[in-house]
Amino acid sequence: MLIRPSSSSCPKQHLTSIIHCCSRMQRVYWQLCMLQSGIIRPIPTHMQLSTTAWNSQKPKRKVKKHSTTITVPEEAKCDCIGPPHPLSNLRHTRFYVPPDETSLERQYREARQHTQEWNQEFWASHNANFKKKRQEFIQNNIRQKYGDSKGKQTLTSDEMSKFYKSFLDEHLDMHREYNKEWYKRNVKNLFLSARVWLQQKMSSNR
Repeated sequence: MLIRPSSSSCPKQHLTSIIHCCSRMQRVYWQLCMLQSGIIRPIPTHMQLSTTAWNSQKPKRKVKKHSTTITVPEEAKCDCIGPPHPLSNLRHTRFYVPPDETSLERQYREARQHTQEWNQEFWASHNANFKKKRQEFIQNNIRQKYGDSKGKQTLTSDEMSKFYKSFLDEHLDMHREYNKEWYKRNVKNLFLSARVWLQQKMSSNR
């Protein structure tokens, strides 16, 4: 399978990417908390339509086209990123193993691999459970409100907001534990990344 190379092989670049990811995860976490507490709620359908109509009138910006290099993983001398997983939506990274890998670099690579496997397992299980619960909620509500009518297949945004809130309430503790573990693992990876970068810097100056 063809996979595009990743620039995260460099510990310094990986350091920056984790910091950006931490900020993004923080924003998502607080949005989930506000949704769970009722401070914010999903946008109703009629407001979504009006927002779409307003956005369509805005002048379109020119989007820069980025060239993507496709390479065979076995031939790549860097980390390679594959397509999103159909269940977890995470992209699998194939970590490059250099022939002169030091023990510290191996420790750093294995720590990243273990973090990736743990993350993949969590979100695959979480998303499968989410889709199952959502489908059950939709079917039960349609059956209660509309009987066995086959014409109705979906619910409104206001109706679905009840499911999203209840799902967050039920899994709040699990999400908190995930966030704690995620930060713990990535702090360790950041520390190893800094040590590898320092080791490479010192060896290059010799």
